[in-house]
Amino acid sequence: MNRDVGQRNGHVIPRQVAQVAEMLSRRTDELATALARAITGGTPLHQSSPVDYFESVLVSCAGTIRPIFAAIAAESPFDTSEATELGAIRARQGMPLASLMESCRVGFVALGELVLAESAALPDVGNDVVRALIAKLHAAQDVYTRAMVVGHREEQSRRLDNDETERSVLFDSLLHGWLPAPQGLWGLADALQLPSSGPYMVVAAELPAVATIALSEIESRLRSVDVFSAWRLLPDLHVGVVHVSTDRHLATVLALISRMATTRVGASARYEDLRETALALRHAHLMLRESVDPAEPVAVFDGSILACAAVSAPDVMIKLVEPTVRCFAELSKDERQVLFETFRAWLDSDGQVGAAAELLFCHPNTIRHRLRRIEKCTGRSLSRPRDVAELCLVFEVNRRLL
Repeated sequence: MNRDVGQRNGHVIPRQVAQVAEMLSRRTDELATALARAITGGTPLHQSSPVDYFESVLVSCAGTIRPIFAAIAAESPFDTSEATELGAIRARQGMPLASLMESCRVGFVALGELVLAESAALPDVGNDVVRALIAKLHAAQDVYTRAMVVGHREEQSRRLDNDETERSVLFDSLLHGWLPAPQGLWGLADALQLPSSGPYMVVAAELPAVATIALSEIESRLRSVDVFSAWRLLPDLHVGVVHVSTDRHLATVLALISRMATTRVGASARYEDLRETALALRHAHLMLRESVDPAEPVAVFDGSILACAAVSAPDVMIKLVEPTVRCFAELSKDERQVLFETFRAWLDSDGQVGAAAELLFCHPNTIRHRLRRIEKCTGRSLSRPRDVAELCLVFEVNRRLL
């Protein structure tokens, strides 16, 4: 007899569960309104637009209830496509994942309470039927919550990818000088998470290997010391635009990069307008030609008038100075290098032979002899200001561009 009762219950209970589920499915709109009220009352989110948010929650509740009860009535797997789409929608609306999961929990708790209340009012629905129905709701909650989490995370990932793509395009436009009108610079700076006004500097580091970042985690490291920056990996360089508002920031940036650098690094002088970034990149790139000093691995463009004049129109300047540079063609490479370094030391010493000799660790007469060789090779006199000015530009162009 007990076996017969068990067999009968084994058929009766599922059938009654299906009947109750079908009845509840027909009342989707009514149940959805009750759930939406429960969710919006228990989740203090988007209160600035409560009407729009309530309507959105109402639609999503109806779209969730109907397939849940349809699946229970038909004893078929749950269709979670609506839940996945809902998770993506909430991600696009800016809802945090934790808030989404809390809304889901509140909604299913309210749905369970509604099912208990509705089932109690139905004749011939025993406790076994109610327990079976609640168990299926718990299973649905687990499945639908996972689906919403997947949708939310996938949408977040897509948004991050899109943001990064947009950021890369904007950065490229900045580096190549393809910039919007001045009023559009604020939006560009905001997208790159840079302050809208300078001063800035460009840093260019050679890559240790193809497609390998030269200064790993440099953006986060700089941000930890209150320095904003944006970085981009180019085919041959790792390039950053760094906001250096104070001398202290500049010293911090150079010290940090010096500690991290394993390759040559060049940096521009500071500049105020983001529209000057392409030129600053050229200056930073040129500094990679400088000899590496282990004590100062970052070579910084000095921004002097002479240096800027030398590199402002490279093709023109190279053509202008070539005749003078060829005057040294008969000398060996080492001899030319000695003469060029001597002239530079003489300039740095304000034309004082003795001071230049101390810089180069040689006798003053050696400096005088080398300077006379420069005059002989070029046909210019170091006692005439115009000739000195021309030679300054010649040697600066040779140093920067040749």
